[in-house]
Amino acid sequence: MESLGRMIEQFARGDITAGRFRAYRVPQGIYEQRESGKYMLRVRLPAGIILAHQMRAVAEVSSKYGNGTLHVTTRQDIQVHRVSLEGIYPALYYLFQAGLSTKGGGGNTVRNITSCFDAGVCAREAFDVSPHVLALTEALLADPLSYELPRKYKISFSGCSQDCASATVSDVGFIAKTRDGRPGFSVWAGGGMGANSRVGNLLEEFIPIFEVWQVAEGVKRVFDKHGNRKNKNKARLRFLVDKIGHKQFRKLYEEEIKNLREEPSGFTAPPAPTIDSPQPADSLNFQSERNGNGMLIPQKQPGYFMVQIPLILGDIEAPVFQALAEIIEHYGERCLHTTQQQNLVVRWIAESDLPALKQQLGRLNLGGAKPAILRDMVACAGASTCRLGICLSRGLAQALIEAFSGSGLDLAGLGNLKINISGCPNACGRHPVSQIGLFGVARRVEQRLVPYYTLQLGGKLEEGSTRLAGSVCTIASKNVPVFLSTFLQEFQRSDQHPDFEAFLDNGGKKLAEELAKNYSTVPAFYKDKNFYFDWGAEVAFSLAGRGPGECGAGVFDLIEMDLVGAAEALKDNRLFTAVSLAARALLVTRGEQPSDDMQSLALFKKYFLQEGLLEQKYEEVIDAAIGSLAASDRETSIPLTVEEVTSLVKRVDDLHQNMDDSLRFPQVGGKEINDIRESAQLNSADLSKDFRGVVCPLNFVKVKLALDQLKSGQTLLVLLDEQGADNVPSSVEKEGHKVLSLTRGNGYWQLIIRKA
Repeated sequence: MESLGRMIEQFARGDITAGRFRAYRVPQGIYEQRESGKYMLRVRLPAGIILAHQMRAVAEVSSKYGNGTLHVTTRQDIQVHRVSLEGIYPALYYLFQAGLSTKGGGGNTVRNITSCFDAGVCAREAFDVSPHVLALTEALLADPLSYELPRKYKISFSGCSQDCASATVSDVGFIAKTRDGRPGFSVWAGGGMGANSRVGNLLEEFIPIFEVWQVAEGVKRVFDKHGNRKNKNKARLRFLVDKIGHKQFRKLYEEEIKNLREEPSGFTAPPAPTIDSPQPADSLNFQSERNGNGMLIPQKQPGYFMVQIPLILGDIEAPVFQALAEIIEHYGERCLHTTQQQNLVVRWIAESDLPALKQQLGRLNLGGAKPAILRDMVACAGASTCRLGICLSRGLAQALIEAFSGSGLDLAGLGNLKINISGCPNACGRHPVSQIGLFGVARRVEQRLVPYYTLQLGGKLEEGSTRLAGSVCTIASKNVPVFLSTFLQEFQRSDQHPDFEAFLDNGGKKLAEELAKNYSTVPAFYKDKNFYFDWGAEVAFSLAGRGPGECGAGVFDLIEMDLVGAAEALKDNRLFTAVSLAARALLVTRGEQPSDDMQSLALFKKYFLQEGLLEQKYEEVIDAAIGSLAASDRETSIPLTVEEVTSLVKRVDDLHQNMDDSLRFPQVGGKEINDIRESAQLNSADLSKDFRGVVCPLNFVKVKLALDQLKSGQTLLVLLDEQGADNVPSSVEKEGHKVLSLTRGNGYWQLIIRKA
């Protein structure tokens, strides 16, 4: 705590760079938000458990230092948003006094360990896994290595094979079992969700409960020694397993386990639990007859219930949370459980106490009945606060709630159908394992950026049967509510209803593809500009502000957006569009933003064919596209085969994959080149550039190219507008260069950089 306090003071004085401060604060669970100078504190809650006095502390911190709204995450943490720099230390100190911490809440660390919210009271579970979550958390967080891993390390515990806690898609997942009356776990490893999701492999069929730490530590050490520390996009444990194969991974793991068994561990496993026999399921009759909204969930202990408190997208106002703490203190366990559906649960409520509790929750406008599809809809923070977000996922979720409520759908009849939304491919909204998953992407329409979502269908969690949702199509963000309303109406009219899995297997996915054709395109901006604004946004859609001070992240987004578009065009046999998008994809690395197809094709020839980055055979492909520009139907007139265009798209993607961090490409034959050569010395700086009016991330790209012209120690003076001043300096520092000054001029900013 004291070290963090000193670090904050040094950063406030300008004694340390933003990059150094970031490297220290992120593993402490402190993230900068899209609003410059505001931070998010992620409070870790192992197994999602928070006591009444801790609830009051979190609420007080949010009210005094944050924006007064708390957010429950899909990993059962609670986040405090919009904390100022000077508020970080007192907020953390206040939390610390209540026994709470953000340590390990971010960065390349052991993250919050999750479990089923009903651990200990579920009729299906083998035994209560929550003591093992708490014990493993204490053991791993005491190890300094847990904060210096190649990437984040996520662990989950499920109480039975239904895998409610997502053990089969975690870095390491434990699923409770019994064997010959002994409690233990099966272990899954190498799973994870994100841009390249993966179902884990079965690592251990059964381990006794006292070996939990050895297994988690053994996998962690393999990850530490062999994980990818160079490319953060390939750094998660699942990429290591894919690279070396499960057989080799298991061999490395077994070597670590052998060494660990010879070391004193200091780990004390929780005592062996009592193995309960499942109760008769008359509780299900209670739920269906008297509580169809699912607010009450019978426990396996006769006469006791869980009360589910649905939140709107995981948010709860701090004063309400504080008042809820006063209620919780008089009921059940005197604590609250967060869920991976971003809701709250109170447990061990005697049936005789249910009316009084319901009345008190009602005074806070909590606990109202909601259909499961609305109650359990999940959306990550998205671009509203997250610097990695592309789309406003929470805005879309609100739009879906409104659309469904007025659509005539029998919402209760949809059962427990799940919809999960992520603002980008990183899957904080858990879309890869949802029955209906959506993640935000960007597309270009007539040179303008438009928010879109990729639709995925058919995700499922169950030990041995976990399945990732498959991508079906992309849909313009503003069309998603009407599309999903129509799709779900078709589901309810189908013979397979209410079995959504059977519906998908019997033509549902094909139906979604056909319906999506009506919602995948958008009108020109001048005809309907609403499509160019995301849900709840007041300004046109852009990627400005994305990345943790890293404009470079936006560069990769633009490239990938065009390459995905080219692949989609190929799939639809739109060959001219595929060539044009492939040609445009990498031009952003040369500081170019072409306004039409002719410019894209011409600039591609200049930078990538004439400079020897691509084989000359592709010049014929580009010339064929140029020759089709004057045709009324470019797609049918282009004299190319699918194979020729596919080859170009693949070759451009190869260049993209081999691009280094300085946006340089290997020339044919492997030689690296730098194609920008200018000589200008307009003032006392070694080089001066005027990038006012250049949008993010192109302004950063142009700065990088200008720095390429300088020798180490030379200076670059750059003129930027407001957006550039917000993003470029921190991005430059992350590249290792020194920002000497950033000063405001008359309507612009002047940035001086010394090259590393």
